[in-house]
Amino acid sequence: MRFFIPLTFVGLVAVPATILLFALHMYILSLLTAAFAIVTRLDSVRAVIRSGAIGKSPCVSGSPKTSDHKLMALFDSNPTVVGSAWGFFLQRRSAQGPVLSLRNYVGRRGEWWAAGTTIREVCDYYITKGMTLPSHPAIDGITIGAWLATGSHGNSGNAGMSSSSAIQAVKIVCCNPPSRSTVSYSKLRRIIDHQQDHIVTWVKFHNLVNNVCLQKVGFTVNSTETANRWLGEGAVLRVLFVGAARDGLGIRWGEPYSETDHVDPHCCSKCATFVQADICSTVCGCRQPDAKWRGLTTLRNANQWTPQIYPFETFIAVVGGVMNFEMVFRMDLNGKTLNNMCHELREMHKRIGGRTEIRYGKEVVFWDVSLRHSFVEPVKLLRDFGVQQVAFHPGKYNPGLDGGLVLVKIGDIYNPPTNKLIF
Repeated sequence: MRFFIPLTFVGLVAVPATILLFALHMYILSLLTAAFAIVTRLDSVRAVIRSGAIGKSPCVSGSPKTSDHKLMALFDSNPTVVGSAWGFFLQRRSAQGPVLSLRNYVGRRGEWWAAGTTIREVCDYYITKGMTLPSHPAIDGITIGAWLATGSHGNSGNAGMSSSSAIQAVKIVCCNPPSRSTVSYSKLRRIIDHQQDHIVTWVKFHNLVNNVCLQKVGFTVNSTETANRWLGEGAVLRVLFVGAARDGLGIRWGEPYSETDHVDPHCCSKCATFVQADICSTVCGCRQPDAKWRGLTTLRNANQWTPQIYPFETFIAVVGGVMNFEMVFRMDLNGKTLNNMCHELREMHKRIGGRTEIRYGKEVVFWDVSLRHSFVEPVKLLRDFGVQQVAFHPGKYNPGLDGGLVLVKIGDIYNPPTNKLIF
């Protein structure tokens, strides 16, 4: 992040500068500014800008075992690992050396996928076979290694499968002392949460599902009845946004329930859905009528319901001082509790601005919060709802506040006392 603002700003200005220089017949300068604008928008370059570091970037060479041993030989101590660098952006920090970039540690070897491969690349491969992951983070440009290492998740509901259900096994390495092992996802969580000296290098998937047709529904959540509707059976995926400008907007994807010619995605549909659900919850409250929220789509597209994030969006977030953090806790939600939760969050956001995205599958609740200040307020609100333990998402900003709660690792929330992974 050390060069994020100047490089992103110059990259944005380079576009109108290119047009102006071309109009002034300054073709060489126009070509140079155009090249700079293009380069600063490449995924690999954006990752460098977000992390503030280039680092060593080994390639996959031969089998997973051979590749991992070559990777371990590069470092005398355990490095800072960089994938797509969204964690560094959200935490507003730069990678400190030695730095290992996984941007070239990509591809598939048999059933194993290299950790630098993005979720998008994995899904694109399985879609050709009519299959997809049951759930995954909506921003599919993150690497599968970062997805697992940070405990990231999707939007699964009570009729869907959690994102972790697709993880069969994970290969990890440690550079100092050198070691390599294959573990389950639940064991990976215990290692990453408490040792923090291992690197995810390969991932093996299973429990893929058919890329079935789903139908979206969207409605206001401002009563026990509508809260029960959002919590009702049949939700393969679901999200709920509450903000300073509007009561809760609940969105669900489930089996098709009515005939329609509306098929998502179409021109600008992802942007429209995201802007109405997320940004408009904060600033204006605008959204289309419920009747417009009924499009048909596939499970893959429903998981990837948010559009690509562009440099100008990240620039605005940094300059505007908007911080995004996520609190994860266990609670058995019912309609009355959820309605009270939405009401209290709305009142809180009317005082301090921002918005909260609620996700809930089975037993685990996620509050994804965007604020500029008063970070302790949602933490205190959790205490008022009787929550005793909470984990901050390790891949996002951590305000470092407890508000009277016990702070635990995210794996302690995902794994109940029975040691059965539930998310």
